[in-house]
Amino acid sequence: MYNFSMFESLRTQKLSRKLLLLTMGFVMLAELLIFIPSAAVFRQDWLVERSQQAGLLAQALTGVTDYDGGDMLSQHFMDATDAVMMSTKRDGMTELVLGMPPESSEFELVDLRNLKRLPRFRDAFRSFFGNPEGYLRVVSESPVEGQSTLEMIIPKGKLQWAMRDFFERVAWLSLIIAIITAALIYCAMLVLIIRPIENLAKDLAEFRKAPEVRRNASPPGQRKDEIGQLQHEFYDMKQSVRASFKQKERLATLGLAMAKINHDLRNVLTSALLVSDRISMNKDERVANMGERLARAIDRGVKLTAEVLNYSQSKEEPPKLSNVALAPLIDEAARDTLEGFGTGQRQITFKNSIAADLSIRADSDHTYRIFSNLFRNAGQAMASLRDDFAVRELSVYTDIERQDKETVFVNIYVQDTAEGLSKRAEANLFQAFKASTGHGNTGLGLTISKELAEAQGGALVLERTSLEGTVFKVTLKQG
Repeated sequence: MYNFSMFESLRTQKLSRKLLLLTMGFVMLAELLIFIPSAAVFRQDWLVERSQQAGLLAQALTGVTDYDGGDMLSQHFMDATDAVMMSTKRDGMTELVLGMPPESSEFELVDLRNLKRLPRFRDAFRSFFGNPEGYLRVVSESPVEGQSTLEMIIPKGKLQWAMRDFFERVAWLSLIIAIITAALIYCAMLVLIIRPIENLAKDLAEFRKAPEVRRNASPPGQRKDEIGQLQHEFYDMKQSVRASFKQKERLATLGLAMAKINHDLRNVLTSALLVSDRISMNKDERVANMGERLARAIDRGVKLTAEVLNYSQSKEEPPKLSNVALAPLIDEAARDTLEGFGTGQRQITFKNSIAADLSIRADSDHTYRIFSNLFRNAGQAMASLRDDFAVRELSVYTDIERQDKETVFVNIYVQDTAEGLSKRAEANLFQAFKASTGHGNTGLGLTISKELAEAQGGALVLERTSLEGTVFKVTLKQG
């Protein structure tokens, strides 16, 4: 429960405080990992230092004939090394130099004759955490000629106290180093990361509340690191979002005006539809045929204005699917759309290679609008060719794509012989007001055609474009 509360408290802190606490914690952890081998080395050095003092005492006592002087050196050695007894071994015989053997029989042998550069951690843990009762029997080589070894008896508690005192000093030093290191890192990170992120978070909150208000239009600094990249990306995002809001505001105003125009236009087209019906009843067959064509065109215009009004009111009119003969529909769309594009040498040739018995499962009015838009774009592109003798041909052909046993699609290809799309038009294809090819298009035709194809379960894609022409592919289900 304590650990959970500690981490929960750390989680709710600010990033700057987290950084400060984590830095101190990591430094202390590193010092702890360093302390373990350091404690093992300290223990060995502590024992080696006392064995060296014992060796010096043995040399001094060998050369001192005055008993009082020897007794003074012995007492000073015992006070400095905490040893209770020291002995030497000569010719296999043990000679007591000072002190008396303790009554306790609990001894731990420590042999310093074969020292290692890195002592065993286990011995250091046992000396630090073990039972302080008992004694250490420290064996080392003697520097006195004729003596083979030196032995000392040292209480375990003295070594344990020395190691814990060493730990306390290292702990305080590590804490000071951790505080200083954390403070330096905190100041550096505060300037490089924390403050920029706080300012960025503040700007983001203000932008979320009112994205259309320009509070700080100045561009970000010249930083090239990740923070600088984040600042530049956020600045670019704000610019693009504000531009999008501005465009939507203009489109909303334009949509309101279009709704009013379409409302009045629908009334005008309805009246024209009555007139065209009367013309279609004329006794002259040619006039009657023209009247029928005019009636169909006006009827599509009325439906189009109704759809625009529904769109402005966020109403989606679902397609009414039925089996539609594809070839006659393509011929009608080409005949109504390509008239008026080019005369004489600039006349556009239309070639329909679709089988007469091929039908599709689609909405006839929506499909008519798809190909009408494609034919109009192709006609405008070919009409703008400067060479009077250039080939101007619009061809439509199909192939069958079987997805599974029950689902069959018809791929309808619309190919022109214009000079192809520009890089800009190709990059912004199917985006309203951005896909203009410079031939009087606004990009709405392709956008609407793509939506109409997808609404019928199909697709509209750019198959290829080059200087030899452009090919669009319309995919619809077979009827």
